[in-house]
Amino acid sequence: EEVEKLINKGISYEKLTFFGLEYKYISFYLKGELNYNDLFQKLNSAIHNYAKRQMTWFRKMEKEGVKIFWINGNDFDEAKKIIDVNFFS
Repeated sequence: EEVEKLINKGISYEKLTFFGLEYKYISFYLKGELNYNDLFQKLNSAIHNYAKRQMTWFRKMEKEGVKIFWINGNDFDEAKKIIDVNFFS
């Protein structure tokens, strides 16, 4: 729905590919280049590969001495504490 609305507002399919993986693959689906099953499989694969590249980048940064603060995504209090202690003290 969201991608269709953007297309109806004049955003080109080509531009949608730069908005994110979801927009890219849904635009392929809407153009008829992918069926629903292929959309689902290719999008999941692309997200998995992107996450792997992110983890590789973070590990490289740690090896180079950059402190990475790994935070449970649901623990707001922990995140606030780390930010306060490391950036505002």
